[in-house]
Amino acid sequence: MHFSTQARFSVCCLLLLLVLIACGQPQHLEGVNEGSRRPNFLIIMTDDMGYTDLGAFGGNDIATPNLDRLAMNGIRFSNFHGHLSCAPSRAMLMSGTGNHEAGLGTQTDIERFRGERNYERYLVDRVATLPEILRDAGYRTYIAGKWGLGGPLALDPSDRGFAKSFALVPSGGGHFQAIFHQSRYSYNGKEVPEPEQPTFSTTLFIDQLVSFFEEDKNSDAPFFALFTPTAPHWPLHFPPAMKPSFDGHYASGYEQLRAQRLAGAMQSGVLPEADVQVYQAKASAWNTLDEDEKALQAQVMEIYAAMVAHLDQEIGRLLNNLQALGALENTLILFINDNGAQGGPVFGGPRSYSEGRSFDNRLENLGEGSSWVNMGQGWADAVNAPFRDGKGTVYEGSVRVAAFANWPGIKQPASVYRQYLNNMDVLPSLLELAGIAHPAPRFNGRDVLPARGKSFARVLRGDASPVHPDDEAITLSSAGRHFMQRGSWKLLKELNADWELYNLADDPYERRNLAATQPAKLDQMLTEFRLHAKRNNILDR
Repeated sequence: MHFSTQARFSVCCLLLLLVLIACGQPQHLEGVNEGSRRPNFLIIMTDDMGYTDLGAFGGNDIATPNLDRLAMNGIRFSNFHGHLSCAPSRAMLMSGTGNHEAGLGTQTDIERFRGERNYERYLVDRVATLPEILRDAGYRTYIAGKWGLGGPLALDPSDRGFAKSFALVPSGGGHFQAIFHQSRYSYNGKEVPEPEQPTFSTTLFIDQLVSFFEEDKNSDAPFFALFTPTAPHWPLHFPPAMKPSFDGHYASGYEQLRAQRLAGAMQSGVLPEADVQVYQAKASAWNTLDEDEKALQAQVMEIYAAMVAHLDQEIGRLLNNLQALGALENTLILFINDNGAQGGPVFGGPRSYSEGRSFDNRLENLGEGSSWVNMGQGWADAVNAPFRDGKGTVYEGSVRVAAFANWPGIKQPASVYRQYLNNMDVLPSLLELAGIAHPAPRFNGRDVLPARGKSFARVLRGDASPVHPDDEAITLSSAGRHFMQRGSWKLLKELNADWELYNLADDPYERRNLAATQPAKLDQMLTEFRLHAKRNNILDR
């Protein structure tokens, strides 16, 4: 068969056009999901929860039957890692890169980092986000809940790939909207006023997410849904009708709760085989508190527990709605805590939220929408244990989080995967399951970075080998706090402190700093950290 010169020219132009279009779009991988439909994705990322809050991770004092059922019929990830606070942790999830590459080298405005590359405090265009890639590949994309990645540009989820969104714009706030006097929500990119009738945050977000599914119930396109409740982040507030739920449950104190949680976690199989009894708590011993302080502390934990139990109930409502719509079929559900629970003082919220407002923190009013209280150091010690410290640090109590996956395609359900994973691994995993290649180096007309995470799709399919090799250095930082993991070795540096070195293989709870006794290993780790820091403008200030 012969073609004219004009025909050959037309074919060449068509091929060139297709190549140019493809260079800016996510590519489908032939054969990745051969013979099956692309899966739906539902990611649940909670806010400031402890490692053992769920029954599936040892917390038998709080009823979490819906999440426990998902976890125990799926794969629990006992060695999963986020970051030290919400924004950098979420930036890793959204981008598949480190938080610095994504622009979140710091979450708060700190003078010494102003104007520096990778410290922009918003999700920069140098990364292609998970919803952007999935949306361009034909997925419906939804978010309901906390966003926290807009920064000084006030970027909305609708700016970064979500077709339908209901978002809490700031990084935190009261769970009853009436606590504030200005709007803090956006709906599909537009600011919306507070509801006239105060609605508890978790219920409000679930209502909106369910409405998105209802609106698109006739669509055959797969979905990516991100549910990001602010519970149980401070300020702690009782959900409606939940106040009596935990009366008297925590009168014995945080040390007893810690012991119960550790026993439950060991029994459930999520803790490493190591002595968990040696633990340096930061809070005062329970028996040193007077009766008024004990009553206050017990009430604080009752509020926190009610928020977690209510969160599980609302997730159950979401699952029931999706089941009724036929939207749970072939759906991968991934649950992740963004970071560990936050300690510190019980009263005295961040100045940006509490200044200019008065709160009624009498014991009889504590937990109402007009009060402001944090869970405090003692309970954070208990729910993060046996891991060291909590949110805002780079110790394991902050960055190691409870996580699990539930999906009909899982080959070994009711199992525990003990190898290291982190938030950066989510994006490449979902793209592989959807049969989509990462679009780097070009996406929608802009240069984008490749994903740094590694896919754990094969783990879901029954391969329990490590996703990250022992010689891979995983380096992260936030606002001058640094940490790097390489195999079982962990290097870290807190603010205004010396470098520390731990071997997590025999010291998973970071009790023995080896920096002085292993100088060669310390130098090796520091060299690797500094190379990565130079490439990504991680500043040690």
